[in-house]
Parts: sequence; structure tokens; C-alpha cells
Amino acid sequence: MGLFDWLKRRAKAPVPAPAAPPAPVAVAVAAPEPESFWQTGIDGGALWTANPQGNRHAVPLDLLGAIAIETSDTGSDGRSAWWLFYGPDEDVAFSLPLGARGEGGMVEGIAALPGFRHDMYAAAIRSTDIETFVVWQRPFD
Repeated sequence: MGLFDWLKRRAKAPVPAPAAPPAPVAVAVAAPEPESFWQTGIDGGALWTANPQGNRHAVPLDLLGAIAIETSDTGSDGRSAWWLFYGPDEDVAFSLPLGARGEGGMVEGIAALPGFRHDMYAAAIRSTDIETFVVWQRPFD
């Protein structure tokens, strides 16, 4: 055995293959919910909404006739449920889907109206049926 035999054996030893880089992790980016393209709020004593096209509708709170939530049978997750806002002529002034941006502040504002039906609001949120829940109605004079 010569002086460099160990080096020759070492050079012939199999070299392990480098580890493959980890596969890229696919990150699912959730598409925004369609209702998030709607906006709503209460400003200056008026209830307003802006639809995805940018059209804005508003009704002064003192002219609001009633508020309802129309639900569908697609489930209680809020999809396909709509707020209906009635004007003084008892026709729908405008509507917007549950889940619109700014809805929390809007709900706080309308929940402060005298006679707001919290029980009907809770029932509408849990509903899995096609139904209309009147959550507030202007008192008759």
C-alpha cells in the first residue's frame, strides 16, 4: 500500500447527489368575494352605497321607510343575501349584498334607529331559507 492509496480510494468513493431543492409551495390566493366590491356607510345623516361600477345611491335617514334583509336557500354564510332599503315612497331605494365593505359601521348606525329588530337581524343572518326579514320600519304616525 502506497503513500497515496488512501487518496485514490477516496477519489473513487461515490459522492452522494445533492438534495433536490424543495418543490415550490403553491400559495392559494383567494379571490376577493364579489360583495367586497360594494361599499356602504352612513355619512351626514344619509345611508349610502356604491356598487362595483361606482354608481352611488343614498337616502337620508329621516326619509328611510324600512330596512329588510332578503335571504336565499344557499346557506347561512351570508352569500346571496341582500339588504333592501326602502325610501319614503315604500319602493326599494337601493340594495346591497351582505358583506359589503363598511357594512359593520352601517349596521351600527341603523341598529341605533328606534325600533330596530335585533331578533329579526339575527334570524336573517342564520337563515337558510328564501325569506325576507324586516329589521326596521318607520313607525306609523
